[in-house]
Amino acid sequence: MELVERYLQAVRFFLTGKDQADILQELAENLASEIEEREATLGRRLTEAETADILRRHGHPLVVASRYRSTTHLIGPVLLPIYVLALKMGLAVALVATVVGAAIGSLLYGNVVWRVVDAMLTFPNRALMVFAWTTVGFAGLDFALKRVRSVPQWDPRALPKLMRRGRDIPRGRTLFELCLLTIAVVWLLAVPGRPALVLGPAATFVAFTPAWRLPYALILLTAVASGVLQAVNFVRPYWTRARSIARIAIYSASLVIVALLAGADQLFAPITTTAAPAGGNVSQFVSFTNGICSIVLVAAAIANVIEIVRELYRIVRRRHDAVPPGPVAAGAAH
Repeated sequence: MELVERYLQAVRFFLTGKDQADILQELAENLASEIEEREATLGRRLTEAETADILRRHGHPLVVASRYRSTTHLIGPVLLPIYVLALKMGLAVALVATVVGAAIGSLLYGNVVWRVVDAMLTFPNRALMVFAWTTVGFAGLDFALKRVRSVPQWDPRALPKLMRRGRDIPRGRTLFELCLLTIAVVWLLAVPGRPALVLGPAATFVAFTPAWRLPYALILLTAVASGVLQAVNFVRPYWTRARSIARIAIYSASLVIVALLAGADQLFAPITTTAAPAGGNVSQFVSFTNGICSIVLVAAAIANVIEIVRELYRIVRRRHDAVPPGPVAAGAAH
């Protein structure tokens, strides 16, 4: 029954350690036995409301998970998974803040090596502060919860939807991509004031044309949107239909950007007020640069179309791909 599987999935979130599978198997068998006894008494299958009532009386997933871990800790097993997630998020924010600070300092004041070394020396202190305050906060919350005698009412039917195992998004990869996107946003914000970040030494005699104004704003918005999506993936690391739709929207916006740039007469133009470098042909260099951009735009369009097709395929496959009864769900089936 899907409601039971959703309940077991919720319990799994609050369990840690190698015995997670054994605990879930035991819990699934207990629930299956209780449901079978109730059905035998009634002489029929239970309704969703009756199954929800059994799960409600069995206990909230957070409380149930705590029954299997009775060892005393500074932060008990009830809050431990949430504490670990909050600590990871806090450390991720500290890392991103450190990287952004180093990137901004390098862009404004130069001396990249010194900024990188300073960031490496600064991050451990920030990480220690995040660890200390997060631990103190959760320890205090755990102390307060142990003195709460009443458990608030909850509805098992409001549990998160069942997620197919294997659809999880690795948080390590998400964190890495989030850091890259953060650096990219900082870099994009600095480009208008420092064209050399894109053009290099050529920025002294070549400039962006006005055709970049709208695409630049859209590029910045899509980068920010991608960063927000990665942050959501870090908190809820599952491939879902909503994730695919969001990614399709971002890739579609990227196609609009490509179309806008491809429709421009030229993306770069020579600076007429600046003398050309000795022995250099500025017009030829500008033509070559615009030609390279045309090739890059074609490749970007193809890549975005491929990604959109992949996300559409994921949506269709997800719609027809039922969640298989794993070892835990099989124990709860009847």
